[in-house]
Amino acid sequence: MFKMIDVLDQNLVQNFTHSLNSPTELDELFNQSLLNVSEVELQNVIAQFFSQHDAMAKAKALELSDEAILRLKTGENLTQGTTLTHTSKIVALCLAEEIDAFSQVEISEISADYLV
Repeated sequence: MFKMIDVLDQNLVQNFTHSLNSPTELDELFNQSLLNVSEVELQNVIAQFFSQHDAMAKAKALELSDEAILRLKTGENLTQGTTLTHTSKIVALCLAEEIDAFSQVEISEISADYLV
C-alpha cells in the first residue's frame, strides 16, 4: 500500500496535526511540499485515492467539481494552477486518514455533521 508519510517531507508530516489549527500556514506548507514531490508519486497518490470505494463521496466533500475530478484523474499538471489546490486537498485528506489526525483534533458538534 502506498504511504503518504513516505512521499511527503518529514517536517510536513511531523507538524501536520499541529498545523490543522492554522489553515493558512498548512496550505503554504503543503503547496511547497507538493512541489518537491515527483509527478509520478503524486499520480500514484491520486490514483490510489480514486481507487477507494468511497472516493467520489470524499471528493465531493472536499468540494471538488466534476471538472476538477476529471483533471485529477488524468494525472497531468497536478502541481499547476488550481489543480495544485485540488491535489493538496486530496493529499491532506489521505495523510490525515493515514496518521489518524481526525481523532487528535476537536471538532464542534455543529461541524461533525459535515464530515464524511
